[in-house]
Amino acid sequence: MKAVTLAISVISISMVCVLNFGLVSAIDSDGISITPSWTTATPYQGQNTSVKLFLTSKSSEQIIIYYIGIHFDWMAADSFIGLDLSDDPAVVTASGIHIFDAMAIKIPENVGVGSHSYFIGIDGVEGSTDSFSWNSPILTLQILDVRSEVYVMLTTQVNNDISIADDSAYQSPEAQSLLEQAKSKYLEAQASANAGNWEEAVSALQQAAINLERAETAEQQFAEQSAGQQSLILILAPIVVVIILMVIALPIIFLSIIWKRYKF
Repeated sequence: MKAVTLAISVISISMVCVLNFGLVSAIDSDGISITPSWTTATPYQGQNTSVKLFLTSKSSEQIIIYYIGIHFDWMAADSFIGLDLSDDPAVVTASGIHIFDAMAIKIPENVGVGSHSYFIGIDGVEGSTDSFSWNSPILTLQILDVRSEVYVMLTTQVNNDISIADDSAYQSPEAQSLLEQAKSKYLEAQASANAGNWEEAVSALQQAAINLERAETAEQQFAEQSAGQQSLILILAPIVVVIILMVIALPIIFLSIIWKRYKF
């Protein structure tokens, strides 16, 4: 790959930079190898993530690095995001290794879902005078649909809520019906997700969550009604008993009076 010179306008933080041309490449393409380590291996659209770069030098001389950055395929040509080390260069001993500070990376919200290419660029000096610019081989980063992130979060929530509802053993027929509807929507969401239809999957999970909330409300209302009915029974039971006793006792009392009257 044609060597380029990175000019990264950054002070202690990562930001987009622009390339300048002019330096002569002194180190050969195999003189450096870099391994990126992402905090999120497959980030979502719009996600904030970071990457650490592990550099291994194969040069027999010391390498001093002034600029290091990453160019993604969604960026403008010759633009980089990276670290300006000109005030405190990274010094790599002959055949040594160096781990750079983590670079903060913001994945654009509108970047396409799928595989994206990127490469790492370095400006430095090999030995005492040989300035160089070096570009890594092309690497790839998989970007996930942001709706799949929402799906994952909702899946965990809905799955937990279904387990809680099952353990509650609803007594309300309405609550039992709503719980079954929620389970059906949950399975529907899984099928949509497997097909990559994230919008439909999220919508189904949202409906499942609504059904679970309605089921809990229906069960609470049912329990309150049952408690009210039991309280009413406790209040009315003694009254009913008294009425029954009166109904039984009054004829006896009446007959007793009649008996006493006509006996004499």
